[in-house]
Amino acid sequence: MRFLLTLLLIILLSKISFAGFKPKHHILDNGLEIVVIENNKVPAIAHSIWYKVGSADEPNGKSGIAHFLEHLLFKGTEKLKPGEFSQIIAKNGGKENAFTSKNYTGYFQLIHKSKLDLVMSLEADRMKNIKLIEKEFESEKTVVLEERYSRVDNNPSALLSEQINASLFMNHPYRKPIIGWEHEIKNLKLEDVMSFYKKFYAPNNAIIVISGDVTLDQVVKIAKKHFGPIGPSKIDERLWTEEPTQHAPRVVILKSENTAIPVFKRHYLVPTYTKSKKESIALQVFTEIFGNPSTGMLFEEFVKNKKIATSAAAYYYPDGFGDTNLTISIVPKKGVTLNKIETELNVYLNEIKKKIISKEELKSTKKRFVNETIFAQDSLYMGMRIFGSSLSTGYSLKDITNWPSDIEKVSLDDIQNILSKTFNMNKSVTGLLLPIDK
Repeated sequence: MRFLLTLLLIILLSKISFAGFKPKHHILDNGLEIVVIENNKVPAIAHSIWYKVGSADEPNGKSGIAHFLEHLLFKGTEKLKPGEFSQIIAKNGGKENAFTSKNYTGYFQLIHKSKLDLVMSLEADRMKNIKLIEKEFESEKTVVLEERYSRVDNNPSALLSEQINASLFMNHPYRKPIIGWEHEIKNLKLEDVMSFYKKFYAPNNAIIVISGDVTLDQVVKIAKKHFGPIGPSKIDERLWTEEPTQHAPRVVILKSENTAIPVFKRHYLVPTYTKSKKESIALQVFTEIFGNPSTGMLFEEFVKNKKIATSAAAYYYPDGFGDTNLTISIVPKKGVTLNKIETELNVYLNEIKKKIISKEELKSTKKRFVNETIFAQDSLYMGMRIFGSSLSTGYSLKDITNWPSDIEKVSLDDIQNILSKTFNMNKSVTGLLLPIDK
């Protein structure tokens, strides 16, 4: 139910292309936000609801609740039997899914525009009326645990990233895995999840984002009918613990029988967009220059020039609150050790702190940054996805639509200024994945 790194990269880059959209906004009396992005190219809509609650909001010792609850919202209400929500969407020619992040939980449907009333009635129903029994709860817990085993425990690269993440964030709740720790998932009780649901699943903690052949007036009218009667909840302001000063680099070594390929990873602690807009914008441009998987500086240096790696890339995730991570990932060629990769990387990072990127390179990168994502303007799903995820993590509509001009303002000085801060070894975790013989 979550998306691969490539899609996350597309989501990040696609924000730039949204200046062409004209989002319209309304707030109901109960606090429910509504954003409509009109696109009448096809008679369809991408309807979504975003709850501003994710794994970082979970009580200590109860990791995995947000993701578990995402599963349970498909298990029936007072009106619907388990699985009936999905059946109704499918019978009406639609598609649907859901996803959980550290900051939000989202549910969406892609369907004909004539079914807007139907999907809004279904979402309003499960905002407050899910019905669970102990037997179904325990059965779904088994499903969630199996998902963890297949996606994390039996996936060495994902397991390494989980261990790195827990080391990088020493105090911030982002250190918890979205899917949850195995032992804490096992110990979750039905009342734990229902308490979480009743508190956070409320109109004043949600945003409806719709992209497609529909107007704001039409959406507001239907939303008032289905969501209007639902009262708000008391939602406390998010007061997450912050990261302390980090004084030492950390190293995580994972040896696994389930991989034949060694992998080098390094995560750096860097600011989110909401913490430092200027640094974040510069980091996005720099990461495209530095870490693009097929044209970036890392690829050129390690794959093409030195010929010691089969892949080399970097990723930056700007969304969230407080700090986030910039990740470097390098897969060495056969016979090249991870120690060799690490030594070469450290030398190279020191070199690029002094290297001046040319004006031409910066200009072409920003242009490519935009051109590669123009297609998003024609995608109902991408419009819905970007606005929903951004608004759920502290961006304003103006932040999103002004993205191109913000990118254009990034200068060479901005890039050089962040380099000295970004590659701070004391704010890093190096991860080594090593195969072992079975």
